[in-house]
Amino acid sequence: MKQVIYLFLLTLSMISCGNDRPSIDVSKSKLEDVKIQRFDIDFYNTDTNNVNANLNKLKDKYGNFVDLYLHRILGIQPMYSDSEMVRKFLTHPAYHEIYGDCEKEYKDVSDIEKQFTGAFKRINTLFPQLKLPKVYTHFSGFGEYIVVNENVLSISLEYYLGADYKKYKYIDGIYEYLYPNLRREKLTSDAIFWWLTTEFVYPETETQELLRNMIYYGKIMYLTAALLPDVSDTDLMGYTQEQWDWCETNEAQMWNYMLTNKHLFSTEALVIAKYINPAPFTAFFPDYSPGRTGIWIGWQIVKSFMKNNSDVSIQELMNIQNAQNILEASGYHPN
Repeated sequence: MKQVIYLFLLTLSMISCGNDRPSIDVSKSKLEDVKIQRFDIDFYNTDTNNVNANLNKLKDKYGNFVDLYLHRILGIQPMYSDSEMVRKFLTHPAYHEIYGDCEKEYKDVSDIEKQFTGAFKRINTLFPQLKLPKVYTHFSGFGEYIVVNENVLSISLEYYLGADYKKYKYIDGIYEYLYPNLRREKLTSDAIFWWLTTEFVYPETETQELLRNMIYYGKIMYLTAALLPDVSDTDLMGYTQEQWDWCETNEAQMWNYMLTNKHLFSTEALVIAKYINPAPFTAFFPDYSPGRTGIWIGWQIVKSFMKNNSDVSIQELMNIQNAQNILEASGYHPN
């Protein structure tokens, strides 16, 4: 059974899309168009005077996701009544107001459905054995922002209300450096990226090592880019044009720093986190560098590997577990 993942915001544009992405022919795909299931709307339409009856209706429509939502996403504990806690949540003035903003922003989700449809047709063409999830939207009250269950991929809409959304400054844990990516344009790529990490799981037998993390997330980025060809590299990475340009200008210096300080094969959790996790900048580099430069470099290594090994398919790439083999065969030597 697939592991359920719950992603908080702090777990982990102007440029045109890169021309180094593979083209995936979906003309023969028989996959139906994605229709997003608006759990958020159905939940907020609950009659607060008759919560139990409404929860039963939700369970008829959404099955086990309702219990997952109540007890894992909202965090209702067994000692409390589901109906009473749902009533309090729905009538909470701040949540009610923020959800109203979600409802206005996402009244029409046809553009997002189109993106998911294209991505799912491409992944279905490449990996027909993968079971594609139903796509839901939910409101978590700033809890988990993406949830992947056995058959469900659900996105918390309040995390995508726009970089200038005024209420973000009142929410604990949402730091100013995160604002630029709290926007509609990031919703689909974030969801696809994290869903892919549940389908192509970091090998449990592998030691946590910086290079392995870089290559692992680099492969996920490469596949995400292939599935969403109309999303720019900067948007996929969550960088501004200036941040992307900084990485390109300083690519060789970053790489040499990693090698000189023997970080590439480090198993120290703190070292890995500084290169991989979201942050206002990468701690080893100047404070005007972007965060997650380890993922950016890992993506460049994977792109170099695929460019220099044209006989390797995306399917084969995703099955290669040895990160050092990918690095050695990539011909990656920034200068």
